[in-house]
Amino acid sequence: MPQTTMRLQASQDETNSNHDDNNSDDGVSHKPSKPAWEWKNSEDSLRAYTALLGFLALGQIPALRTVQYADLPYFIGLASMTIYIGAHRGLCTKVRQQITIKEGALAPFAASVALFAGYLVVKFFPDLNLQAFLNLYFWLIGSIAIFGALQSPLRHSAGPLGEVSLQFTVPEGLLLDDEGSSITDAALAPSDIVTALVAIAAATLDFSANHTNFTLNNMIACLVATDILQLLGLKSFRTGAVMLAGLLLYDVFWVFGSKSVIGDNVMLTVATSDIVSGPTRLLFPRIAGGTGEASNFPFSLLGLGDIAVPGLLACLALRYDASRSTNMRARADAAAQALKGAFSNMDAGATGRQMAEAGAEAAGSAVDKVADAELEQRERSQGASTSGEACTPLEASDAVLQQRTYFVPTMAAYVAGLSIAFAANAVTKLGQPALLYLVPATFTAITLTAASRGEVARLWNYTDATAVSPMRKPKSKAS
Repeated sequence: MPQTTMRLQASQDETNSNHDDNNSDDGVSHKPSKPAWEWKNSEDSLRAYTALLGFLALGQIPALRTVQYADLPYFIGLASMTIYIGAHRGLCTKVRQQITIKEGALAPFAASVALFAGYLVVKFFPDLNLQAFLNLYFWLIGSIAIFGALQSPLRHSAGPLGEVSLQFTVPEGLLLDDEGSSITDAALAPSDIVTALVAIAAATLDFSANHTNFTLNNMIACLVATDILQLLGLKSFRTGAVMLAGLLLYDVFWVFGSKSVIGDNVMLTVATSDIVSGPTRLLFPRIAGGTGEASNFPFSLLGLGDIAVPGLLACLALRYDASRSTNMRARADAAAQALKGAFSNMDAGATGRQMAEAGAEAAGSAVDKVADAELEQRERSQGASTSGEACTPLEASDAVLQQRTYFVPTMAAYVAGLSIAFAANAVTKLGQPALLYLVPATFTAITLTAASRGEVARLWNYTDATAVSPMRKPKSKAS
């Protein structure tokens, strides 16, 4: 796979580079630095995917489907884990399509055009059969999403079979790396073959069931959403404010306002239509005999937009946390390596004072380099860097897992907002524009957190520098 191959090559290049760089003029030889941390290879990743599969499995319990309001914790669990996985996978993504303020302002209009076009198809071309084409499309993206999600966990748990050992050549232009360059030499682990077979089998089962197996549909929908959150991102909180406010108005109009203007609830009509079915929504069996709008539709549903849109904000909050994190482990490792190098090159007759002074100087210099790199990261996120490396994506570390100051309140607010939306649905018996509750809840959580820490201005000025746009390639390292 392209990313696998490039990571191996990059890791080797980095090791060689570090070996050369760390052999200083004084003869001190330092151990090569460790490869960049990747969340997908961590224990936290395994726990997150296990939790997602656990919520999917809960939906298979027959007794649960007869419990009133059981759809709420089911949807909350799936939506929360989808955002969690997408946000953390995105921490280590070096190329991301970043949404600018202009694009964020246009998003509600583009979504309205697409939605109304779908409504016209449903109303005036009820016999139009697009499902054959859509099934093939959903099968393809489903296979890719499942493979991408399972590859690293299976490698991690497969032991020797998870090690990259299968080398092969691919045709020019078939695979591209993060910078858009063609890859001709690729590599796989034996476990990747099993992953591909599982992915194709699951997508094929969903295809053959015409997306009526709600568990398979939900699994693919969640994994597709994690890919979206990983590869698409808000460039700043200013962009988020503009886009999410516009999409809130979009959601409210097409759910509540369209009936008075057009004579029909456009959003609900399209969402419950059988003309287009696929992993574009989460489903849970509805208890028979219900009342209210769309009571004849056999499932309660939650649209992927109600996950992905606030999820983009949660992802940005996590990347902001990463930009502000302090990596104490990196400091300790740097100091330890510096001390080891300094002591190994001292004369056998050095005094204790000489050893102490040399060790203190080496350790202090090493720790300062880590601190300077973190300071550079903070300055670049505020547009204040003078290093001239604005196109080079920043590295995230596992330190953020203990310093998710903004991400955790945002996720808690998402759960609260979704719960309020379902409560409003239960009381009014009317379909609810979930963004009406989710957008204010998540933005309020972020704003209050920033205000309590005196960081409102810093948050507002933040610009994501953890990845670059596919159209803006990272600068190559000087040789």
